Amino acid sequence: MKKIKLGQLEVDLGELTDFIVEAKKNGYAAGGEKRRWSDGSKTFTFHNGNFHYRDNYAGSYQAPGSEIVRWKKPDGQRIWQMSYSGGIRPEFWGNSELKDQTLGFLKGALLKVSHAHPFRGPERYRDGGLIYILTIDGDIRKFRGHECIINEDSDGVIFSQHIIGCLVVP
Repeated sequence: MKKIKLGQLEVDLGELTDFIVEAKKNGYAAGGEKRRWSDGSKTFTFHNGNFHYRDNYAGSYQAPGSEIVRWKKPDGQRIWQMSYSGGIRPEFWGNSELKDQTLGFLKGALLKVSHAHPFRGPERYRDGGLIYILTIDGDIRKFRGHECIINEDSDGVIFSQHIIGCLVVP
């Protein structure tokens, strides 16, 4: 990939993409170290080389959150951000067994994140009777998309979430 100017910084998009994939594989999906806050939210952080990653979300059945990559340190220049919002469909709220199964499957899908799709999981992933589908419009520089989990045995769509993100240009 190429280098891009973000204010005074020059960032290699290939290195940024590689870092985002590595951070995601060491965060929520991998059961990485998280910090719990008094407001009930949870934060995963990861640092390597020039980049620092933070993923913060709140909730369980519905859990909006955001991922931020900063330059070199936790309070460095923000260079990339992605937000996500959605979760288990409301008709399934309170079904903790279905929630646990769905979120466990989601973690498996998110571990399949790749350089080609550094946003969430792969375009399609199947395990047993569950199917993960991700649709994306754009690339790491600016994108929006949607992910869902389908239970093909009986329930149809059980999880649905929108994502949006881009580079941060000061």
